[in-house]
Amino acid sequence: MDKKHRTLLIIISIIGWATIGGLGWYFINSFTSKPKKVKGVAEYDTLIQPTHYKTIASQAFKNVVLETDLGPVQIYFEPSEKHSVKFHQSYLKYVDMNYEGDTLVIHAKKTPKSTKEMPVFKQIYVYAPDIKYYRGEASQTTFSYFSIEQLKVESRSSWVRFYGTHIENLELNTEHPCNYRLEDNSYFGNVKADINDNSAMTCLSYIQNDLVIKTKNFKKIDISNENVKKLIIEK
Repeated sequence: MDKKHRTLLIIISIIGWATIGGLGWYFINSFTSKPKKVKGVAEYDTLIQPTHYKTIASQAFKNVVLETDLGPVQIYFEPSEKHSVKFHQSYLKYVDMNYEGDTLVIHAKKTPKSTKEMPVFKQIYVYAPDIKYYRGEASQTTFSYFSIEQLKVESRSSWVRFYGTHIENLELNTEHPCNYRLEDNSYFGNVKADINDNSAMTCLSYIQNDLVIKTKNFKKIDISNENVKKLIIEK
């Protein structure tokens, strides 16, 4: 082979190996290098994340009255140093608040039917250092973690629950069907309950002194006897 052909083969070989090496480096770098940062917004970042609840500062109150036009409403009472009320944003325009002396009156208006596209969360949170009296028409009422001297509840709720509370004197009254539940993590000094024929009561709490129940039908009363020091039945 003459010198001319030999030189041509060397050049072709060099070009071929360079091409193969370049392709190999490209594929290796593609799989091992860190992904490049690309400016833009991921799909999940474009989703709107609204603040679901709005807390409204309130003037001081000792009593709460909840009135409803129609439909289920859930109301939750929780202790706080400051007085305030919290609503879900979808429910704000359907609720009015006003004050009558030291009584907070909440009026829940009739709301449209909640749908998947336009949900309405009918939940109300009431925060206060102390509550003396509550009258309400909510479908569900919950008192949590209060440590107070006395509380009177005149309920039109279908369900009232006491969770983690410490109340020295509790009075329960209703003329409507209602299920009262006093949880085992609550403590009471004295409890007086008027339970009508259409209502029920479950008492798992510790009651230091007297549990006075006025009822004509004891079948709907469930009491943990070991936690109640003295049970008095009135008819």
